Amino acid sequence: MIAAALVDSIGTLPDAGTVAATLESSVAHLPAPERESAIVAALRAARPATESWLRSHGATPRQAADSVADVDRKLERYGLRGTGLDWFCAVVTARVVTVGRLQFEIGATTADGRPAWDVHVPESGPLAADACDRAFAEAPSVLRALAPDLAGEQWQCRSWFLDPGLPTALGPSSNLVRFARRFRLAPSGPDDVAEGDESVAKFVFGVPLPTARAATPTGRLDEAVLAQWRTGEHWTVRTGTAPVASGA
Repeated sequence: MIAAALVDSIGTLPDAGTVAATLESSVAHLPAPERESAIVAALRAARPATESWLRSHGATPRQAADSVADVDRKLERYGLRGTGLDWFCAVVTARVVTVGRLQFEIGATTADGRPAWDVHVPESGPLAADACDRAFAEAPSVLRALAPDLAGEQWQCRSWFLDPGLPTALGPSSNLVRFARRFRLAPSGPDDVAEGDESVAKFVFGVPLPTARAATPTGRLDEAVLAQWRTGEHWTVRTGTAPVASGA
């Protein structure tokens, strides 16, 4: 029954938060220890239907498989609550689609009201510039086929990758810095700092912020993150946009 509600939502682009609330309500009668496992089972059970829907509406078999693979990837790395049920609902209902190296979210809007496709970076290896180029080139036709009434005019990304201090920390040739240069920064917001440190702790170290601050660095990125914290500075998340190429 829980999985059926997810399957019925595939391709309708519902609000992910609404779907998540419905799932939470549907397991509320279960003993607390069983609720999370019931939701995880429903997410996994719905994946074949999501994959099939994506293939039949314009995604390639590889894109469809890569899209639903994010469910287990996030569960293994962060868990259900560490990721957030909203995100899993967005993936399973085909709002978030993987095209090559990147994930794209249908139905976004910029701060000034323009239709957009949100850009996300899955945890699937180096963020090579040529792989990103291919993803941005291939995505528009796929996303328009999946949701023709929600074609984006802008790419939009909100990430700590867009922290203005990242080029100083990693150097201008870093893959992360090259990715961030694709976007024009929007004005900063009141939650950028709080979100930034938490985001870096989660996505770089895979642990809560207090644990991340005490981590032992294992690479250049880890060291850059910790060095900034040691000086008392913070990491920020920022939002940036870039126009979807004409004719793309």
